[in-house]
Amino acid sequence: MKAGEVNLLFRDFGMISFVYFALALAVTPIITLTDKNNLAPYRRTFGVLAFLFTTIHMGIYFYMEYMYQKTFFVLAHFKELDIISGVIAFVIMAALGITSNNFSVRILKGTWKKIQILAYPLFLLVTLHIAFAWRFNVFYMFVVSSVILLRTTAYLSEKNIETKKSSGKTTRYRCVPCGWIYDEKYGDPDGGIPPWTRFEDIPDDWVCPVCGVGKNDFVPYEEQYEQENTPAIAIVATLLNSTTLELTLETKESFDVIPGQFARIALKDRDGVFYRSYSVVESNGKKLTFCIKLSPGRGGNVLKHLKIGDTLAVENIYGSFVLQNTPHPKVFIATGTGLAPLINMMRQIPDKDKTLLFWVQDSASLFYTELLKKIPQLESHIFLSREEIPGFRHGRIDVTTFSFPKDSEFYMCGNPAMVEKTVSDLKAQGFTKIYHEIF
Repeated sequence: MKAGEVNLLFRDFGMISFVYFALALAVTPIITLTDKNNLAPYRRTFGVLAFLFTTIHMGIYFYMEYMYQKTFFVLAHFKELDIISGVIAFVIMAALGITSNNFSVRILKGTWKKIQILAYPLFLLVTLHIAFAWRFNVFYMFVVSSVILLRTTAYLSEKNIETKKSSGKTTRYRCVPCGWIYDEKYGDPDGGIPPWTRFEDIPDDWVCPVCGVGKNDFVPYEEQYEQENTPAIAIVATLLNSTTLELTLETKESFDVIPGQFARIALKDRDGVFYRSYSVVESNGKKLTFCIKLSPGRGGNVLKHLKIGDTLAVENIYGSFVLQNTPHPKVFIATGTGLAPLINMMRQIPDKDKTLLFWVQDSASLFYTELLKKIPQLESHIFLSREEIPGFRHGRIDVTTFSFPKDSEFYMCGNPAMVEKTVSDLKAQGFTKIYHEIF
């Protein structure tokens, strides 16, 4: 291929990338102006396509550098604004492209939203890159002007609606696990939800932008109303291994707990009161038992120093991850402390056959092995990925190596990567009754 043809191809891929990026930025204002929430998935699709074509665009550039300069990047390029702005823009777009998936939302939590905000300075940087390269023709002027006009119109429309509705009552919902507040006045534009979208009208596949849980883990919230916490005293605090704590609280009042649900607990340190959510392993009257991973952070630091007799508080019991009342065979899948809600579920059906697949890294990370032996009619398969020990399976959980009845129900809790892969594998095998929660 001749140099001129390669250069033309280089520019074409750059232009296609820019168009897809502009389309990605146009989706949110279009949703705001038309109330078409079903357009939200296209924003991510356009963004990923922009990243793909930008990668090819950069690949051709480095190919030309090597073919004609015999190098990939020379120091002199640091003086060329079009090259430097393009490289910086590619690095930012790579960060956006790599994190444009639900797995990244769950792992990065609040950081994910901060990364996505980089799309706005990226647009300016790409525009400057094109201008510095002396390729800012009528077409590019039209695309840039259209995006700016569209987003400005949407912004003014939001302000106009907000002014009209400012005197009215707005409904707010609180995410129980992380405390994030969904306010219909603001919506979640980065999640494709325009302002003044009622909570019940949000698509079912929408997730909390901070912790990644679904709509079912939100509860109505009013600013003038604060849940009155129930005092609780720590009566048992036992280390099951070096990073796993079994904690039993005796509360002032009884709670109705459905197996699989979690409690939101108020903890306190020198910075004040904060909340953490922990699954209930067992409930008995005014006693609640939890199995908690002592992770680095505020919650872990408080619980590491917890003593018998210390006072905490329970806000309430939440969660829609519960056992279905059906005759279907039950299969439970867990990693680490994701076992906690499943134990409560398995205890609920002592007279039914059930299967457990449970993974930890090594024998030092094991817990509740004796308890599992006492659960009636349970077929247990425990996986260790870093050790080979008789009586345990070596490796990670792989549901494709098991044969389950076609009407089986699956309940899984734990590592996001495990849950995502296992759900995909089960759906590929035709299973549809799948319930899961991510830790």
